[in-house]
Amino acid sequence: MQLIRFLISISWVRIAGVVAAGLVAGAANTYLVTLINKVVAPGPHPDDLLTRFVLTGVVLLVSGLVSQVLLIRLAQEAIYRLRADLSGGVVSAPLEHLERLGSHRLLATLTEDVRSLSQAVTAIPAICVDVATIVGCFVFLAVLSGPIFALSVAGTLVGICCVELFLRRVRAIYHRARENEDRLLSSFQAVTLGIKELKLHRGRRRDFMDRHLLGSARELRDQNVDAGQKFSVAQGLGQFLQLGTMALILFAIAVALDLPRDVMIGYVLVTTFLAMPMQNFMHRLPDLVRGDVALAKIRTMNLSMATLHNEEQLPYTERPPVESARLELSNVGYHYASEPPAPFEDGPGAPPPHPGGRPGAHPGGRPPGGRHPRGAHPGGPHPGGRPGSPAPDVNGRRRIDHGGRDHHPVPMGAPVLEAAEATGFALGPLDLVFEPGQITFIVGGNGSGKSTLAKLITGLYVPRTGSIALNGEKIDHENVEWFRQNSAAVFTDFHLFEDYLGFDRPGIDDEVRHYLEQLQIAHKVTVRDGRLSTIALSQGQRKRLALLTALLEDRPIYLFDEWAADQEPRFRDVFYGEILTDLKRRGKTVIVITHDDRYFDRADQLVKLDFGRVAD
Repeated sequence: MQLIRFLISISWVRIAGVVAAGLVAGAANTYLVTLINKVVAPGPHPDDLLTRFVLTGVVLLVSGLVSQVLLIRLAQEAIYRLRADLSGGVVSAPLEHLERLGSHRLLATLTEDVRSLSQAVTAIPAICVDVATIVGCFVFLAVLSGPIFALSVAGTLVGICCVELFLRRVRAIYHRARENEDRLLSSFQAVTLGIKELKLHRGRRRDFMDRHLLGSARELRDQNVDAGQKFSVAQGLGQFLQLGTMALILFAIAVALDLPRDVMIGYVLVTTFLAMPMQNFMHRLPDLVRGDVALAKIRTMNLSMATLHNEEQLPYTERPPVESARLELSNVGYHYASEPPAPFEDGPGAPPPHPGGRPGAHPGGRPPGGRHPRGAHPGGPHPGGRPGSPAPDVNGRRRIDHGGRDHHPVPMGAPVLEAAEATGFALGPLDLVFEPGQITFIVGGNGSGKSTLAKLITGLYVPRTGSIALNGEKIDHENVEWFRQNSAAVFTDFHLFEDYLGFDRPGIDDEVRHYLEQLQIAHKVTVRDGRLSTIALSQGQRKRLALLTALLEDRPIYLFDEWAADQEPRFRDVFYGEILTDLKRRGKTVIVITHDDRYFDRADQLVKLDFGRVAD
């Protein structure tokens, strides 16, 4: 089971301590059985029997406690590392990969999978003690009577084989149920985000509830019921075989071999004592199977998010942003891959499939494998990849040799998208120049490529073809992280943080109050210790707060994606007539995506996109 292997990978020393403590607890349990057997057996009893019983009980309690404390600490450390690794994976994965995965899958993995894994890991301490007790009792049976031991082991092995046959089916059911949880969470998102549309259309609401939300919930219920029933049948079958073995020994073997009475009393005591740990173990099997499925999903999600490259480890030189920014796009093109990533592969921890049977080809340009661990040489072996194969670039397309100092990637050209993957929307090639102290309006219909261009300009996407240069410096793998620090942007799908994170300069509250007054929202929001009093505002007011954050950043490049769309006419005049003019006066490179044709005369440059190309 990969769950156990995962815990061993966290700390094999602690696992060894847990196993040792569990074995001691199991041995103490077994010794208690022998002491009880001596008490109930006919004949004289040793004088120190009570003392040995008390000491054995103390050893049992202490060893069991040590085993559980060690494994609980290990389990919580493992869960913390998983959460840290998953969260770090989200932060470090290229933006397009995250967009293609979908927020519902990411949230399901960060919540449901970690919860299932937590439940499984929490059950492991008791399982270790139960298993050690079972082994100890079988050792006692071997000492007590060879034939009884052989029959008991045979019956147990038959029961294990029967249970394993059910478990194979149950694992497959849990795999399908886990995928259904993704769909259910997607429906939960849809019902919260689209509640107004659902309330306004009765037919759509009923169809959505029946076919999507309740449909997924109903299917998930049936899958969990099916898995639970199979577990119950497996558990009942195991108990039936246990009772059958006991009946065979008591009514056939004991009579045929004329076994002594004290041997039979010992056997009855052991089997009675064994019933509890065996039942506990069977009850905890569903948690273990769900935990194993969750861990497989987590690892698969890591493979889906990762491109063997961690953007948190991009080369970064501590240098300030440029004073003024001349941004030049030369023959820039970008293609979206049309095929979404596989949500969950067959089998625990299986790598993503190869579409069309082509080795090394992955949906969305993902190469095989996962992110290299921090501190490991990126050119070394990677999970699922060829040993010694170099890691790919930030897009995950071209394999390069991380031959720079501190394992930083060496500079490289633009990645090449394979023709089979370049069947989605294509932007470019584009040749554009954005000058400091200039306001550029980017216009065009829906789907013309405006938002894609915005992500290229800010460095969130890396061009598939062509290049971007800032003040004549070509942006590549070596400096793309620094390049991103030169842009302040407000996208259409912006997110507001209540805290002004990353602003550690003194007087931040006074700056925020100044902008709250300028943006005419000081009557709604206050600030204290870098934290806003509320962000529960209208969409237009929330956009003003996002604009406030961008103004606080004071960067050379400003990009606004349909910022004025939710503003009242009076404040649109303020935005186009005052805020943009002030940014231009300060020498900022201002890029505005807009449909407000009444303000086109405010632009120094007008770029119109049509189907991914600049229209004449």
